[in-house]
Amino acid sequence: MKYILKIIDTTYTKRLVSGLSVFLLSLLFSACNNSNDQFSPGTNVSIAPTSFTWTVTELLDNQGQCIFYPDDYQDNVMVVTVSDPNDRPIGEMKLELYLSPSNSTSNPILSNQHVFYLYDDLNGNGVVDHPEELVSGSGDPILYETETEKYHGTKAIIVRTNTSCGGYRATLHAYAGDGYGAMEINTQTEDDGED
Repeated sequence: MKYILKIIDTTYTKRLVSGLSVFLLSLLFSACNNSNDQFSPGTNVSIAPTSFTWTVTELLDNQGQCIFYPDDYQDNVMVVTVSDPNDRPIGEMKLELYLSPSNSTSNPILSNQHVFYLYDDLNGNGVVDHPEELVSGSGDPILYETETEKYHGTKAIIVRTNTSCGGYRATLHAYAGDGYGAMEINTQTEDDGED
């Protein structure tokens, strides 16, 4: 009889310990869960600067067409910030980025050359490390998924713009939770700037 009671007691203890383990693990996962899965409505997404224009000097060929030089470019650091409705930063928030060129940026003169490139500043040094940090060229139909920095709710990214020719434009789109932000970057000639 003692032997049967000991088996019942051991089985009960194992079930109790097992149940407590599952409960504690559930509690731990809930505590560690970041704001990606449960975000409050009204998530704010902003990009600084809100727009950027490069003024370029074009070199023309015999037909008066701008000559495209692949190695003629400038980099611009953009900072995406995600915050809640009370302007508190949301760290480790899932962030989706998309660099969308305007129709004119698909000009056949460019011979499939990209005007805009999107880089993720993975090491945080503020400069492009090519090609390790390249996440898309203009026209690539992808959403780049990343997340905001843990404590500040920000993400630094870099847009590289070819500055051979004017008249090109792209929009950087940023999505987080139910929030959305956008900024425009373009190239113009000195003559365009005078209008």
